[in-house]
Amino acid sequence: MKKYIYILIALIAVVFTQCIEDEMPKIDTPTNANIKLYINEVISTGAPDWVEFYNATDADIDLSGFAVSDGPAVKYTLPSGTTIPAKGYYQFMCDKAVTGFSLSSSGEEFYIWDTNKNIIDQISFGALEDGISYGRTVDGGDTWSTMAPTPGTANSTGNNPPNLSVDTIASLNDNQVYTLNISASDASGMRDVKVFIQTGNEVSINEAAPVGNGKYKYNIPAYTAGTEVTYYVVATDETGLKTYFPKSAPSESLSVVVEDGMPMISEVNFSTQNPAANEDITVTLNAYDVSGIDAGDVRLYYILNDQVIDTKTKVTMTANQSTYSATIPGQPIGTVIRYYFRVEDANKNKTYYPTEGESFDHDDIATWPTLTVAPITILEALVINEIQGDGDPDYIELYNGTSADIDLSGYKLHDSKPEEAYTIPNGTVISAKGFYVLDCSGAGATETLFKISSKGEDIFLKDASDNVVDKLLKTNWPEGHTALVGRVNDGAENWTVLSTASKGTTNNN
Repeated sequence: MKKYIYILIALIAVVFTQCIEDEMPKIDTPTNANIKLYINEVISTGAPDWVEFYNATDADIDLSGFAVSDGPAVKYTLPSGTTIPAKGYYQFMCDKAVTGFSLSSSGEEFYIWDTNKNIIDQISFGALEDGISYGRTVDGGDTWSTMAPTPGTANSTGNNPPNLSVDTIASLNDNQVYTLNISASDASGMRDVKVFIQTGNEVSINEAAPVGNGKYKYNIPAYTAGTEVTYYVVATDETGLKTYFPKSAPSESLSVVVEDGMPMISEVNFSTQNPAANEDITVTLNAYDVSGIDAGDVRLYYILNDQVIDTKTKVTMTANQSTYSATIPGQPIGTVIRYYFRVEDANKNKTYYPTEGESFDHDDIATWPTLTVAPITILEALVINEIQGDGDPDYIELYNGTSADIDLSGYKLHDSKPEEAYTIPNGTVISAKGFYVLDCSGAGATETLFKISSKGEDIFLKDASDNVVDKLLKTNWPEGHTALVGRVNDGAENWTVLSTASKGTTNNN
């Protein structure tokens, strides 16, 4: 009986030991343990990311020709003349443009090799929150922990106030809610982040909303032009320690005076981006200004083909509350329609769509956006059909424009970072004329490691052999988009701005 009890105890000990080891960083036995050079601290949410080395010896170490990587193959060699002082530190910056790699915030490996390509040290770490590093609790020691970053100085797991970073408000206007972006983190955890706002004698203390990975947001409402808005931010960790922004707060805050904002144009939509012969084009947009917009002050201007600017047609758009509409009459096949919109508020401020700037000048016809009267070209292929870059979650929709089912096993979707590509699981089939949707939450697992920028970004679809099947580059996102774009009709050659999401269903009007 005792024999079986001893065996049971031994098995429990083995299982327990394995569980403890799973929680520790994975460190392979160095092939060159004679050099007492250690990976001491890492941060994978930096700009750029960085890794700190620690020299535990009493002599400087020449790092010339030493190599580093985020995997088992060398990716970057330290330049000649690189040294680390005795009992000192060297901060290696993982700037992808220079080194060829950066560190993934969802977890990563990092290696150091000597000049003979022997491993000196290696670390495997998990996901890190924004502003939190992972380091040895004692420089060169065996125990690792999350901590407040200490680049170039001794590591510390002491109780420190939270890290806090806030975008300074450059300006506010009376037409727009302002989103204040905040980053706050602490190794002990965050209790809350609060925003103090004062306008005249009115004071409010508002809790910022956490949006994940150490990021917070607070929407400052639109105030009347001329109002002075005073503000500061305070972040409190779970132990009660606080950090203020600005550092002089709460005794001294920041302030900004609300400006008379330009009128706003949003949700510009065309009944078709590919008009057929003699098909009328109905255009709608939303226009708003707190000071008011007079009747007749929302206008569409357009010209046809080679007409000159002096012959442009002016159309006063019809109002229905804040929505305005106009119609461009149907034109023959091949007609090129150039256009823009202008809104004027009660204070005579003018806003143009597209926005005036380097790429658009309302006095220069060559910069006006265009529509061409032509039949819709439908691609009978597997295509990226719809992209939502401001959803909950974001998503990418594929459409199979062929007459046969397609096996998507091993196909990949990624943004500008191929290393974060999502591989579609084996056995996934998209039916003929059917749809496949991938949620892009950045969470990994059954979703992607990446999210989609609301400003647009490169999106690629590749087959199992890594050949590009379809792509939408950031530069080709349709003008005026608000993060939701698609092909209309399904599989159409051209992309357009969508007013309504049709996730997993047809985009056809």
